Amino acid sequence: MGRTNKKINLNKLKTGCSPCMNEAKIMEQKISNRKISDLKVEEIKSIISSIFKNK
Repeated sequence: MGRTNKKINLNKLKTGCSPCMNEAKIMEQKISNRKISDLKVEEIKSIISSIFKNK
């Protein structure tokens, strides 16, 4: 059997995988309904780096 090459646009998916959805919820809590332009650079760095830390 041959492989089919389907391209999926991940930006249009309504749901994501469980670990990704959990990380998105954590990031939303840290941002807490503020505009991204209101966040300080150091705060953005700490939020992003928290994704890659081992839990």
